[in-house]
Amino acid sequence: MCKETFLRLPEEKRSRIINAAWDEFTTVSFANASINRIIRGAGIPRGSFYQYFEDKSDLFHYLMSRVHEQLTEHYRQFLRTSGGNLFRSALMGYDRFLSEQRRGKKIPVFERCIALARLNPGIDLETLGGGLFTEKERMMDEFLEELDKTPFRRRDTRFLAEVCCMTGICLLSVLTDGVLHPGEEDARREGLLDALDILRRGSYTEAALREDDFLKGVEM
Repeated sequence: MCKETFLRLPEEKRSRIINAAWDEFTTVSFANASINRIIRGAGIPRGSFYQYFEDKSDLFHYLMSRVHEQLTEHYRQFLRTSGGNLFRSALMGYDRFLSEQRRGKKIPVFERCIALARLNPGIDLETLGGGLFTEKERMMDEFLEELDKTPFRRRDTRFLAEVCCMTGICLLSVLTDGVLHPGEEDARREGLLDALDILRRGSYTEAALREDDFLKGVEM
């Protein structure tokens, strides 16, 4: 992660460095990303860079932490809108993204994730990002207030965190695939529906399955 000296910088200077870093990482692969180009884009001396970050990986980890925060907040909003229904909120997230995409409106955090996936085929972005997207207990703390826990057959944090994580991974995977393969968005949505139903049937009580309709109120 970043050093304290970076966090103490004026907001305008931090923004210049962050924007220059994103410009680099969404233009070339991680392997080809250049610290020299980043510092030129940010207008800072090379020595200053190492006062803020250990190396290129450290900077990337910091950027991924910001992505994690933004994705988390998006997901929390969908959970609130869905009344805490985990599986309905995932479908709402996909439909919202698809609707914005078809209207030509870009969501920066998704666009950056997609650019990273395109530029780094086969690279383990999760490892480069320091495991941020699989920190299940941390993620559960952030979602616990919004999640309706009553339908689940187990309500301990570990179990709920696993289900939340798997649901989030399904959603991110389908979002990425839908953009990387234009024209297949509706088929990807059907695949997401199947995955969500499998997770729902494996984690809900029998009574909850009889009563719940996670498609209620969801419009394509």
